[in-house]
Amino acid sequence: MGSQLRNSVLEGPCDLDTGQLLTREHFIELEFSMDMYSTITNTILSVPVFPYLWVPHCMLMSLSLRATLGHGPPALLFARQHPLSCYLLGILYTFPGGLLSLILLNKPILTFLTLSNNLYSFTVVWYLMFFGPKDFLYRILTSRLPLLPLMAALQDWQRLGLVASGVKTILEVHPGFFLYPVVFATLKSSGFMIVKYCEQILLTGLSKAFVLPHHATKTMVVAACLITAQQLEMISVEYNDLYCGLVMMAICVRLATSWICKNWDPYSGVEGQVCNLVYGYPEIFETKDADLKKKE
Repeated sequence: MGSQLRNSVLEGPCDLDTGQLLTREHFIELEFSMDMYSTITNTILSVPVFPYLWVPHCMLMSLSLRATLGHGPPALLFARQHPLSCYLLGILYTFPGGLLSLILLNKPILTFLTLSNNLYSFTVVWYLMFFGPKDFLYRILTSRLPLLPLMAALQDWQRLGLVASGVKTILEVHPGFFLYPVVFATLKSSGFMIVKYCEQILLTGLSKAFVLPHHATKTMVVAACLITAQQLEMISVEYNDLYCGLVMMAICVRLATSWICKNWDPYSGVEGQVCNLVYGYPEIFETKDADLKKKE
């Protein structure tokens, strides 16, 4: 049908008026847009996680570990004095969602050792990050090259894949439920958030509240809700279209908040309105407390 319409438009008579010419141009633009969208979706669906998405994830997590231990000499000194501890911390940073999902599914936690390619590639990246000649990997990643935002976008892409697999895993065992797959998929894709909070508790105690500090984690929550709703046929949209749309949205948001609007949270406006509606306006209570103190 589409090819017949395209041929009828492209091979039509030459004596076309202005309206027909505009229709023809619009059809060509629409066809070009559809071809581009088809190319993008096919690329998203066909790119394997290993190594294109996994290796950038390993680099970012090893860089995060080095930042936690102290950029520069402190991290290198710790790695040389305690290489095994540093390696175990690297595993905890790189496989947080997988380890947490194994615990929640009541499976042996050492099952991740069967992921040979992932484990070997992580080991190589970790070694180069802490013991590489002339510290070249760390210098490249922290240089002025725009590598980190691009790698973070690839990491978000991989995390959306974890969301999708987490939703499907739970719905296979507990079909018909909404909240369970959403929470499980969020934890599987954002396990690093739990690791950092536990790390914070060990270092500073319970002085800070548990929050979702970054928009990427909130994107995973939204994605988990949408994919679960699609799997439960609550929304009428094809899975491939929904998944590809979420990947493109996550990549665009990541790049926009890295290069254009730095440290901008696209969800902050909605969060503020919802919290004010549900929990009240903080400034009102602060004013009342101040008035009561004055009266006292």
